Amino acid sequence: METEEKSKGEEEKKKTDEPPRFLAKYDAISEGFESFFRLANLGDLNAIYRNRGCYAAETSQAALTEPVLRVFHEFPAARPAIYSYTGVLVHECVHFWFNQKENVAQTTSVTIIQEATFEILDFYSKHFGDGSGKGSLEEILTWLCELFAELSLKNAGRPAMSSDILSVMKSNEVVEKLLALMNVIVTTALQENPDGCMKALFEASRHGEHFNWIWLHIATILQGAIITPLLECGSDQFKIYVAELALRKTSGPAVLNIIQTEYEHKFRAISEVFNFLMCKRNPELQEAVSEMILESLDDQNRLGFAFFFKLITCSLKTLQILVNNNGHLRVSVTPFNVIRAIRHVQAIEKTIILPTLTYLEFITQIVGEVDPITHGIIFELLIELIYNSEVFSAGEELGEIIADCYPVLNVMIDRITRVAHSAGGNKCASLHPAIQLYASGEKLQFVINSVEKHVDKTSAIVRHLHAIAIAYSESKAAEIALRFLMTTSYEKPDLLHVLMAYLQCTVPFYPKLMDHMWQEYEGLRILIEQNFSGEDRKKQEKKTIHKNLLRNIRILLDWEFHDGYTADGNTYSFWHLYPGEHLGLILNSLLSESNEICWELIEKKKTEEVLNVYRLVTMLLETIRQSTSNIWEEKPIQNRRRVNLTVAEMYRMMAVLAVMLKITLGLVRKDNPEGIVIFEELRSKALYFMFGAHMDQKLSKFSPLFLNFFVTACFVDSKKLFNERIGETMQMMIDESRIVDMEQLEEGPSILEGLRSLKMRDSAVDMLHKGQLKRRRKEDPVDGDEEEDARQRVHVILDVINMMCNSGIATITLACGKQLALALVQSICKDSLMMDMRFDDWEAEAEYIHRHVEITQRLDQSRLCDGLLRILADTKSFGYCLPIMKSKLAILLNETEKFPEHKSIPEPVRLRLHNWIVLAKKGGLLPQRFTHICDLEQFATCHETHLMLVEVWRFFMFRNITNEMVDTYHNELLRNQIDAGLPNELEAIEKTNVSVFRIIIQNHLPATVPLFPLFFPLEYEEFKVARME
Repeated sequence: METEEKSKGEEEKKKTDEPPRFLAKYDAISEGFESFFRLANLGDLNAIYRNRGCYAAETSQAALTEPVLRVFHEFPAARPAIYSYTGVLVHECVHFWFNQKENVAQTTSVTIIQEATFEILDFYSKHFGDGSGKGSLEEILTWLCELFAELSLKNAGRPAMSSDILSVMKSNEVVEKLLALMNVIVTTALQENPDGCMKALFEASRHGEHFNWIWLHIATILQGAIITPLLECGSDQFKIYVAELALRKTSGPAVLNIIQTEYEHKFRAISEVFNFLMCKRNPELQEAVSEMILESLDDQNRLGFAFFFKLITCSLKTLQILVNNNGHLRVSVTPFNVIRAIRHVQAIEKTIILPTLTYLEFITQIVGEVDPITHGIIFELLIELIYNSEVFSAGEELGEIIADCYPVLNVMIDRITRVAHSAGGNKCASLHPAIQLYASGEKLQFVINSVEKHVDKTSAIVRHLHAIAIAYSESKAAEIALRFLMTTSYEKPDLLHVLMAYLQCTVPFYPKLMDHMWQEYEGLRILIEQNFSGEDRKKQEKKTIHKNLLRNIRILLDWEFHDGYTADGNTYSFWHLYPGEHLGLILNSLLSESNEICWELIEKKKTEEVLNVYRLVTMLLETIRQSTSNIWEEKPIQNRRRVNLTVAEMYRMMAVLAVMLKITLGLVRKDNPEGIVIFEELRSKALYFMFGAHMDQKLSKFSPLFLNFFVTACFVDSKKLFNERIGETMQMMIDESRIVDMEQLEEGPSILEGLRSLKMRDSAVDMLHKGQLKRRRKEDPVDGDEEEDARQRVHVILDVINMMCNSGIATITLACGKQLALALVQSICKDSLMMDMRFDDWEAEAEYIHRHVEITQRLDQSRLCDGLLRILADTKSFGYCLPIMKSKLAILLNETEKFPEHKSIPEPVRLRLHNWIVLAKKGGLLPQRFTHICDLEQFATCHETHLMLVEVWRFFMFRNITNEMVDTYHNELLRNQIDAGLPNELEAIEKTNVSVFRIIIQNHLPATVPLFPLFFPLEYEEFKVARME
């Protein structure tokens, strides 16, 4: 009980003691606050800057600091007053420091004040640095920002103050300590409350230039930490600003002006910090900026990119740094992203971003001042955006964007043109990024291809290509011209005017541009085709490029020939559009490729495309042929040209044209009525081209070789064209298995030498007749339509050849007849043994009858060869066919010798005999007297007919016609000498035993009486005279 009473007494004692203790603590706090309040009331900024110090008379540092520190802990609500008091101390220290620098006489010392300020600032740094003041970071940051702005404002214009406020202030120890505190506060605030931190800084930015130096300090010290919050908060502030303007649109201009002015101060500060940070060229910083820019494109509601664009408008240098030193951003500068960026910017009223300039004026200013690398990146972007429609989504309407970008592209092209023309010395225009980017390969072809889709922009394209040509060389200029010819569609020849515009501005600088293009045609074409991308190769397939060349070159030459001289000067004729000495190279290349392409098309059964190609060829040939004319298509030709070819080029051209004509002959079919049309067109144009007046006289004498080439080409492909086997050689009939048995041949590289050194004991013909070679000739079944087509082709080619050999100028027909005869004999007789014109004694010649059998079989199996022989019989060149006539006569002798007991020769032999005699007589090989054998053999026996043919054989043997004699006769005709026929005719008749004919006539009297005057006209005349006497 006593214990309980004792405890109750102690509790009552405590209750009676507690109120005095609490009151004592309250009194102490009140006393401290009162002492701080009295101390703070001494501060007066106006007095300080009038050189009347507020705390200079204080001699104790503790008196200035202890009340402040005590109240800071015990009275949190009084902290704004404490910050204000600290600011007064800082002002006083800074003012007297400026006075010292300005040599102002002063009797007071601020050492105590300075030490007290250091102590308070150190306390702040420790308090907020260890995390004790996390809840009031924004409060002290706001105070610091206001203090720094006041320091700049109050000391502005002083002699010791300069434009570089930061460096001047940092030389003061108090301000330096204050900036250190700022670093701690901002660093901590960015970690704990970045939004509040940036809000305080932006609010202080309203002070404009008086606070910008603090932004500079923050940006210098906290580069990596400040940039992300700066841009994010700046974007948010911009969005708020735009929303507020939209909300108060109906308010008066004064209200809007206040809003705009306040934001401009904030924005200018952000811009300067941003530009300052970018000038530091920190890679991590620039990478972060690039990522934020790209992220902002995905979120249009935040207006992030619009804010970035407004930042760039304040400093073009920032744009250069972003582009040049940031590979990530350069990769992201694509037409797609640019379109998104443009839409972001267009979503906001222009005056918010650019108050004074238009977008076009601003972009034009950018491209005019940026460095070459940035210029190149922007140039590539605009080219893709304007010319490449594939970068847009389907159905996307971007006409306005493209229309706005085109003037900018014009300005950029003007710049690179100036760069190209001003190069020299150490300057190399071809290295300029904007020029180099589109100077070769797919990029260059992309620009040229853009002409078709953007005809309204051809002026810019021409100037762009001109700049590339000038920056590089004449070879590049020629390459561009050839690219035009290769890729300008043959269906749209009007687009060639763009090429002419390009030449008009480039030829004055490269006068031999087109000469260079023609000279390097093959190499440039290979280079261009190799540079085509996979997509271009699909679009510009080989036949399309070839058609383009055929049509476009023809149009160029047409313009060249018809352009007359004007008062302003001749536009085309001095540009060397005509290939001149390079015509043979160009023409042979085009014709050869035409054949190659048409073969491929025929294999694919694309007959219509084959006809189109050859029509383009005929038009080109006709244009060149008319180069020496005065009038063509009722238009005067002002610039006549002469076709100049080398002999080698002439030979190749004739061979290629011959193959081409043969291909078109294959198109003559029953199911293709256009085939005969294109054949006749090509035939007429080719012949006009070969034999026209435009051809040089030294070359025209080679033109008849064309007929030889054409006939030979047809013989080679005779099976397909005429269903005949003229082109088959004896080697084709050799059994391949025999080659394996030839031990003389060695495998490997020496096989060719082995073939050359191999000695064949017998000729192929001998081996064939001895049974050593297998006859592999087997007639394939041919349907009626194919046979009809083959027959029609035979008639067509015979008609053409007959016209060439029997109509026109005599010298040309003579030369053509000779070439036809040589081609026929070469194809029928095959080798020198069969082509021999010499007639040996029949008994000796009969041993080699198999050779003549082979020749006659070929003739009998070929309607074409028989027709050619008939055509040649009407010419003066039939003498070259004597080997063929010799073989036909040998077969007749052999046939009549086999059956001497027959009363008359068989009808087939009679027909062949009559045919032979008619051909020989028409061709000038057989005299008139021997032609009546056709009449006499009807009464004669088979043996008697054989005897008459032996005398004909002996006639040729005595006449002894040689190839040289035929050449001499032919050359005399070419010189317009009198046609006396082939030599030795009378001498051979005198040596012939004509008594054979007399005996045969006598054996069959009286039926043969009318034939005697025909065989013996002189004797008959003498007999008549004697009888009259």
